[in-house]
Amino acid sequence: MKHRYNPVLIAVIVLGLVCALWLNWTRHKVEQANNTVEMAMEYEGLRKLATLQGVSEDKVLREFQAAGINSLMLFDTTLERLTKKGEIYSATTEELRKAASLGADRGVFAAVPEDKLTCDAAFVAASSNPAVMPDVLEDLQLRYGKDRVEIVSSEPQIIRVVGSTELLPEGKYDEPHGLLQAPLGLPVRDMQKLAGMGFQLIVRPQNYINVREEQIDSIFKRIAKAGVKVHAFMPCGKETVGYPDKVEYLGKKLREHDMTLVMLEHYTQLRFAQIDGLIPLAEFNNYKSARSYVIDALEQKKISVATALHRWALTDEERNIRVNYIRPFLLPVEGKDIMQINLKYVRDIKANVEARGYTIGQAGVFADVTNAQGFAPYFPAKTMWLPIVLAIVAGVVLFASLLFNLSSKTELVLWAVLSAVGCGLLMLGRGLLTRQLLALAAASVFPVLSMSVIMNIWDKNTTSNGLVKIIWQAMWQLALAIALSLVGAAFLSAILTDSRFLLEIDIYRGVKLTFILPVVLTAVLYLKRYDMLQVVGKGVKSLLEKLNSLLDTGLTFKHVAVLFVFLFIAFYFVGRSGHTGGVPVPAIELKMRAFLEQVMYARPREKEFMIGHPAFFLTVMAVYKCAPRWWQFVLICGAVIGQGSLVQTFCHMRTPVVMSFVRALDGYAVGVIFGIISILGMSVLLYVGKRLQRRYMEQ
Repeated sequence: MKHRYNPVLIAVIVLGLVCALWLNWTRHKVEQANNTVEMAMEYEGLRKLATLQGVSEDKVLREFQAAGINSLMLFDTTLERLTKKGEIYSATTEELRKAASLGADRGVFAAVPEDKLTCDAAFVAASSNPAVMPDVLEDLQLRYGKDRVEIVSSEPQIIRVVGSTELLPEGKYDEPHGLLQAPLGLPVRDMQKLAGMGFQLIVRPQNYINVREEQIDSIFKRIAKAGVKVHAFMPCGKETVGYPDKVEYLGKKLREHDMTLVMLEHYTQLRFAQIDGLIPLAEFNNYKSARSYVIDALEQKKISVATALHRWALTDEERNIRVNYIRPFLLPVEGKDIMQINLKYVRDIKANVEARGYTIGQAGVFADVTNAQGFAPYFPAKTMWLPIVLAIVAGVVLFASLLFNLSSKTELVLWAVLSAVGCGLLMLGRGLLTRQLLALAAASVFPVLSMSVIMNIWDKNTTSNGLVKIIWQAMWQLALAIALSLVGAAFLSAILTDSRFLLEIDIYRGVKLTFILPVVLTAVLYLKRYDMLQVVGKGVKSLLEKLNSLLDTGLTFKHVAVLFVFLFIAFYFVGRSGHTGGVPVPAIELKMRAFLEQVMYARPREKEFMIGHPAFFLTVMAVYKCAPRWWQFVLICGAVIGQGSLVQTFCHMRTPVVMSFVRALDGYAVGVIFGIISILGMSVLLYVGKRLQRRYMEQ
């Protein structure tokens, strides 16, 4: 079988690697420039905490500001909220009818005519702050239309709005809200108060029914009326303001006001919470967006403060989260005051953020660091990707040549044709599918090529070395294999680098295949290289004849047992990938993860240091001890799992590129320890096995 590599294709890969490393360095600078994290809480959450504690709202705000909260989220106000704050009076038709039947004084609502009490409605009147009423009237008309809103009394001014006034219990966010709890508009006085205290503001208005540009304009007019700077917009509810056909207009308004779009990560930590119109809004806002994370409200009730704090420790660094959306704990723990629990919780989160090199401030965004004219998203020129296309195709052709013994001329012709196709498709439109396929090719082929180089080294072995020498051989050979696999990782990272992938608007689609293909391709290459199927003759026909004879083989219980073991391993291996797999993680493994997170910069992946790298050490041992070829085959299939896993790490574009490289090195360090233990353990088992065999033979 052909073991030499075409020098022209090797040169192409080297040149492509230089370009890929440059793009990865540029990506690193983009990520480094985005190093500001925002510590945000809901204003209403802090108001509720103040009420529970029986202390003033201003005191709570000041203490949390001192603890590290620099931003507050403001939602649309409601009639119920304005009433509780004493800014308006409100009553329902039912309440006014009941008061009349009891002969009670209706107070300010005595001016409501009897003929206006014929249907379910809410009535609103001014309290000690009459300046609020014009905003309320405007909000009600924008939200419900002028046909449902009317002024039923001028002195005093009373507004009637027709509709359901049924109240829903707290937490019933997915059910229709009545008039008293339905969103109105952004509260001017709250914006002025919080901005005056030095907080940054993130507004979270809800969408309108049959939304119009006039309604979108009202949001920004209300901010202008408050006379404050609002730097960020975060959608609220199941759809963003402007959905379905005014999202572009909202994006235009966000750009005009230089606002950052805050995009809330999904609770599975994959992409974003399901909000209709979110991705188009990010596009229309020119990708000036920041990723946000919050612990799900129902889940937070089930976990401890320490568990929650552990999640925050890594989220900003590993997933490029730039808005820490913090919810307070509202139940005492171990008899401790909830105010102090939450203040310490915030202080600890802030300390963790700063310990990892981030500063607290306005959320950072991914921007083109070469642009001096203001914000611009990071999208490399397509021409920068062309050398990488040529290099990835060269790797694919090298693998094909190893498998099919192609001549040098055939290799170059095949490379030229595939490269022309790849470059042409890349230049069409966004070239997203082409980039995804190239990334899959890089992630699948280069781990196999790295193992091919190692197999060349093994083929030159003619002696059975001692245990120490075997361990040394395994250490440097594994380091070489990792270095070669990282070439493919560099290509994958470079070909996918842009603002959409960094924000996770686009994601790499071949994660499962990236786990499986390197193992399958290595198995096929190994079987072909050492003719383990004992194919007589050459060509596809002979191979098909051999496969046909294998299919005619009668199955035994041993075959079924081996197949069951392989299927279980495959299920566990693939099922543990991704974020929603059904394979649980053992408690001892969770503890080991926590330990590694504490002692290492980037926690390595278990598939590398617990499966792939120990299997690599055992493969070296099997080779140098001249173990049966089928044992070597099984072990090398396990060894390539580690190579595929470290390349697959780079598929998560939200993780900083330097962290992914360091994770591979940390995986090597821990993998060497597990590998040495595996070799020593296997040596003991072989020794004990020989002693038992000898004792049996003597009997």
